[in-house]
Amino acid sequence: MTVNHSETIILPSSLRGRSLHTKIIPTVCNLKNMLTKLGALNGDVAKLKQWEKRSYFAYQLESIKDELLAAEPHEQIKLIRKHILNGDPKRFGASCIDIYLVAYVSENIGLGKDTFYHYVKIMGISDKPNSAQAIWQVGKGDGVYLGILNDNGTVRDWNFFTAWINGSKL
Repeated sequence: MTVNHSETIILPSSLRGRSLHTKIIPTVCNLKNMLTKLGALNGDVAKLKQWEKRSYFAYQLESIKDELLAAEPHEQIKLIRKHILNGDPKRFGASCIDIYLVAYVSENIGLGKDTFYHYVKIMGISDKPNSAQAIWQVGKGDGVYLGILNDNGTVRDWNFFTAWINGSKL
């Protein structure tokens, strides 16, 4: 079933109590690269680079690490999607919330990197273009990788976003 988002869903500016405007720390490590590296290191998180660890901990992956390491890439995506929906947004770090922020701006404010950068600046998230670029790159990249965002930052999977907003668990 496809949800007609224009009639039924408005992305709120906080995600079940998690502000989109605070604790947004830019990083350039995306989820896919971190998972590849984690697999190559046989799950040894201590050997990840600092920016890779930031992604790992932002998604709170410790509780599903063994499942992730045993899964094929397409199954990893399903596991992470379920993990995000079953988790508390207040516990997730910036990389995960970046996905929602990109969708929020794309759906409620306007499309494109320039619009996103302007939003990041006027909302006081960061006044540095490189920081806005990092947030956009990770949020959009991770969202596309997980199959929940389109390449332009708009929502691809409205059922996922509805569940995320409402706290529906899988």
